[in-house]
Amino acid sequence: METGLSRIEVALAVMTNAELDALSKATYNVDQIAPGLLAWVDAACVWQLQRRNGYHYALRPPEVAIPPEQDVASIEAAIALRATFAKESPAVRALFDALIELLTGSRRRL
Repeated sequence: METGLSRIEVALAVMTNAELDALSKATYNVDQIAPGLLAWVDAACVWQLQRRNGYHYALRPPEVAIPPEQDVASIEAAIALRATFAKESPAVRALFDALIELLTGSRRRL
């Protein structure tokens, strides 16, 4: 059964450790206009790294970290991050494609 996070989980699984580390670190080095989204991206990268080390727990959806007032800023930030960080990596591009689809989907609060 595919969940709303399935595509995100697959994209994270395909990313290399170096890509996960770089993306996680990048969330601290960009303008914090959407702090909930950035915190979630960091947590998702850490989640995947921990899975690779044998720690298994459910990935929480972005809605847990993004307050309603940050919805629009988070979508815009995700689009900007995709343009910035996904140029060299199909896996990172897939992650942001899935994230943007989830953030703009009918299940969102917009």
